Amino acid sequence: MKSKSLYARMILMLGATIVLGWIVAFAVLFAYLAHNKASIWDDKLKVIATRILLTIPADKDMVVTGPGLQLRDPALAESEQLVFQVWIDRKRLSVRTPGAPESPLRPGFEDGITTTVIEGRRWRVYSVSDSKGRIYVQVGNLHSVVDAEMQRQALTGLVLSTILLLIVGALMWLVVRSSLKPVVALEAAMRSRRRFDLTPLSSAALPRELHPLVASFNRLLEQLSESIEGERRFIGDAAHELRTPLAALQAQAQIALRANTAADKDVALTKLLRVAQSSSRLSEQLLDLARLNASANAPQHMRADLSDLILHVTRDFDTHALQQERSILLDIHKCTIHCNIDEMGILLRNLIDNALRYTPKGGRVRISCGHELPAGREEAHHKVYLEVADDGPGVPLSERKAIFERFHRAAGTSTRGSGIGLSLVAGIAQLHHATIETGDGLEGRGFAIRVVFPAAAAPPPSTSSQNL
Repeated sequence: MKSKSLYARMILMLGATIVLGWIVAFAVLFAYLAHNKASIWDDKLKVIATRILLTIPADKDMVVTGPGLQLRDPALAESEQLVFQVWIDRKRLSVRTPGAPESPLRPGFEDGITTTVIEGRRWRVYSVSDSKGRIYVQVGNLHSVVDAEMQRQALTGLVLSTILLLIVGALMWLVVRSSLKPVVALEAAMRSRRRFDLTPLSSAALPRELHPLVASFNRLLEQLSESIEGERRFIGDAAHELRTPLAALQAQAQIALRANTAADKDVALTKLLRVAQSSSRLSEQLLDLARLNASANAPQHMRADLSDLILHVTRDFDTHALQQERSILLDIHKCTIHCNIDEMGILLRNLIDNALRYTPKGGRVRISCGHELPAGREEAHHKVYLEVADDGPGVPLSERKAIFERFHRAAGTSTRGSGIGLSLVAGIAQLHHATIETGDGLEGRGFAIRVVFPAAAAPPPSTSSQNL
């Protein structure tokens, strides 16, 4: 279903509120008039009857005969349907208004209000008598007149309420339109932007309630800008890094083609193979880095035994280590972490490859994992560590932080790496909320990298130690 705009939604809600208010006002007005129309007119009839009775002299018989006086404007006599009668001793009709029936409005002459039917017409009548019970004043009005006046009053009130609500609705529409003008202007400004224009949005003209939304959007734009800039740097650095091995491949191939002897050709082909292997490793790391960046926002972590992962990955390096006359030592303990299996494989391969690359012939690389034992903490809170240490030349203290940056290579080393492996390790550790520590390697020599993961479970008692 297509979502409505904020402007349309606000107008719809305000319009519905106004219509609902109009209906409620009409219902309340109708109920009030229906409930009070009798009492309003009953009070009028009571007051008129009482005043007429109090006007009659008490010391004289009230006998009035003959026609009444005539008005200058006869039309005034038809403007009011209210009638009254004055009866003496319930028998003689002394005074009555024109249009009043000759029979009593209330035949029983009881005091109070009632409804009677005289000559086929319904009357609302109030009757009152003096203290001696001789003089009776009866005042009445036709029910049709009462109903017509109530309807006229209701219609007047309804029209006035409708006009008032329409005015309120128009004012609300103007207020909503004026309030949303900055939002419309912001939308127009965003549409007119050029591609990849990620400058922050201004919230100065926006309502205060929208400032957090704009601030969140600006943070997203900032992150997107950093991501795009990082990708640009990555593409530039990757192109630069690939240019060198590709040129070397071409050069060694040309040397092999021009070689005059089989020995010279073998030397050139051996160098060509080394460059090809280095290029293949660089390509793999670039692909790993691209996959890592692509999956950074959608991690799929599960529980895994770190010692099993180490055993699985180190098998791939057994032959390579033997050929290079290096040994891999394992000191692993059962420990569980929450991780992405593929990413942990990339982390382990790069740590082991880096250690073997910088360890001289006859050197050792030790891979260990287990639980740290911080003082004063329960077993369930023990952290899991992974450490790869070697007895190679080591890394100066001034370089230990920089080696985890992309395409950085430690100075003074004879072995040339791609400068990507340890940056992959740092990125994967960050995605797993792990910390990286560096230190000296085996027997005070070489270099050691320790990755500390949050605990996933209490450490089990079983351990394993092997020497490959």
